[in-house]
Amino acid sequence: MIDKESERYMFAERLHAALDANGIRQRGRGADIIKQLTSKGVVKTPQAVSKWLNGAAIPEIDSLTALSAWLGVRREWLEHGVMPVFPHEAGNQQAVHDENVIAVTSSMNKVPLISWVQAGAWCEIAPTVELLHAEQWVPCPVNISRSGYALRVVGDSMTNTGPGRSYPEGCIIFVDPDLAVNNGDRVIASLPSSNEATFKVFVKDAGKHYLKPINPQYPIIEMTDEMQICGKIVGAFTPE
Repeated sequence: MIDKESERYMFAERLHAALDANGIRQRGRGADIIKQLTSKGVVKTPQAVSKWLNGAAIPEIDSLTALSAWLGVRREWLEHGVMPVFPHEAGNQQAVHDENVIAVTSSMNKVPLISWVQAGAWCEIAPTVELLHAEQWVPCPVNISRSGYALRVVGDSMTNTGPGRSYPEGCIIFVDPDLAVNNGDRVIASLPSSNEATFKVFVKDAGKHYLKPINPQYPIIEMTDEMQICGKIVGAFTPE
């Protein structure tokens, strides 16, 4: 049975996934939600909305109904995680009309949240995810293979100090080891000098391969034959 804390956490993940699917940026999400709820006659405080986004509380039924209508998702999915529906998730959907809502074929699959040591060994042992000892199983808001897994970011090497995509410490990233990796992709790679994996940007330049941090304070790593790519990042969730 799922405890209350996990229920609140998973609700926050679904809320952020729906906001992402609607193109609503991380910064200012609370203000956007309050604006929409006010326009629908459901007025909530900034503190309450912040708790929803942080996984500290789940809205009451009137707010859930208003949020679902605004985001174009089923209230049952937003509240309980059943019948996932998003309005427009570019490149990942095959839309069909069902009761005037656009249903997306990508479902919120649950993947294991594993350790960085497990991720470092992934290339060597290719374990079956069902056999992994996971910290927990978390819903993934994007399409991912059955071999997919999640990691919690440690450190600030992938934190952007300027504009652009950032993966701060504590962010949860979703990794698909079955996808081909291209220049510029965010990847997980094993390092021969460590039992753990590393999270970097994969770069090809002049016939050589590199692992580049987003944070310029960290060095670029030139890949050797001993290093392996263990998966491509397909999504991320950052708590407020």
